[in-house]
Amino acid sequence: MLLSELLGVQVVTTTGEELGRVHDVVLVQDGPVGAHGRAGLRLHAIAVGSRSLGSQLGYSQGTVTGPWVLRRLFHRPPRVIPWPAIVQRDQHRIVVDPSLDAPDQA
Repeated sequence: MLLSELLGVQVVTTTGEELGRVHDVVLVQDGPVGAHGRAGLRLHAIAVGSRSLGSQLGYSQGTVTGPWVLRRLFHRPPRVIPWPAIVQRDQHRIVVDPSLDAPDQA
């Protein structure tokens, strides 16, 4: 799977509620160790919402705190949905099970 296959895809729940579009992904470096001595990347979660610029600037992860004007502008972080909560995926839509969408601790 390519990252480009996920970005921009509409996300809905199993009950039909629209959550927004995929704007970013959360990767974890805990896969098998490769030839270069580094662990491989694993897709941990998707960031879904109505805005993408705040995610691209790092405001969705909570690591960027300033300047205050931008922090205020991007006060609504995207919803981070863990990969196991995804029950169906195709080119046009991702369906998530809300009961598996626990708050992310990454």
